[in-house]
Amino acid sequence: MLTIAALSALSLGVTACGQLNERLDEIRPTEIRNTGYSDRCADYMRLSYPGATIDVTIQHVDVANTENGGLGLLIVDVQGVRPDIAATGGFLAHDVAARCRFQNGILTEFRWTKGPGR
Repeated sequence: MLTIAALSALSLGVTACGQLNERLDEIRPTEIRNTGYSDRCADYMRLSYPGATIDVTIQHVDVANTENGGLGLLIVDVQGVRPDIAATGGFLAHDVAARCRFQNGILTEFRWTKGPGR
């Protein structure tokens, strides 16, 4: 038999989980999406520039396999444009690009190769 304290703790846990799920729904899309390496790099590019709208235009992956044939090193280049920024003039870049390095499926390096400032 559950005691009143156990019921209280259970109800608090359920309430906290509900609030967490509501918050996660705000920050993630509801549809399942492809999480390939180029998509992950594009996501990192967007997340590293909060508040910016970046439309990804080009994604390119270079793969270096290990001796055993497994994925060892992946270099991913992504390019995009900021539609809300003018193509010429100003401090912020209209065209942006980034490079991600994945070692055995783990992001080990992210760097801007073009932008976000001019």
